[in-house]
Amino acid sequence: MSERPFQVGDWVRHPEFGDGLILEAKGAGEAASVVVSFPDNTRRRLMVKFANLSRLEPPAGQAKLGQEESKPRGRSPRKRAGG
Repeated sequence: MSERPFQVGDWVRHPEFGDGLILEAKGAGEAASVVVSFPDNTRRRLMVKFANLSRLEPPAGQAKLGQEESKPRGRSPRKRAGG
């Protein structure tokens, strides 16, 4: 196998639909498929063996999904004015 399989968070280029972000990856080998979100707000399920996808570097300012900086999700306590 020459390349690693496509994974969620990979940026890819499709010859007809353009650049997109993989939201879901299923299967392996001949049965591998991905769901890609494209700039025209479409999501397409593509069979990898037919899609002719090429992997891209993430666009400037975009991290690969799952690699964002860890930030606390809870609300920070507010300070009350006065005593």
